[in-house]
Amino acid sequence: MRHLQKRKQRRGIATMELALILPFILVMTMGLIELGTMFYSWMTLQKAAQTGARFATTGIGEEEGTRNAQIVQITEEWVASLDKGNKEVVLRFWPTREASGEGVEGSAGGPCQLVEVAVNYAYHPFTPLISSLLPEVIMMEGSERKLNEPWKPCE
Repeated sequence: MRHLQKRKQRRGIATMELALILPFILVMTMGLIELGTMFYSWMTLQKAAQTGARFATTGIGEEEGTRNAQIVQITEEWVASLDKGNKEVVLRFWPTREASGEGVEGSAGGPCQLVEVAVNYAYHPFTPLISSLLPEVIMMEGSERKLNEPWKPCE
């Protein structure tokens, strides 16, 4: 008889321990899911910017006048997997080989000029518990700078 009472008490203690620990485990799990998704989004932005910058350095499309559009299209293909949020590709170049000042926005520049492809993304947290603790929108950016190849003689 005494053995049965101790067994029931142990079950009650285990249930109490689970009830106390379960909320922490859920919050940690949701936090890890949110953090993992944010990291995936940031890495996707970085890879998109790298791919766009690599393409930009080749000068493909310069003759036809479609170079900037092609750079944006290739970069946007990489960020297509990111759901929700606004995505924006920004092209910028510097006339010299050094990034001094703000640069000229809206173009990938010419031969031997420094080009930057930046991808801006508005990330929206989605996990039930964690999203209430975070801002409604988290702005993320991935960028890459490279020196354009000399597809024509450099100035």
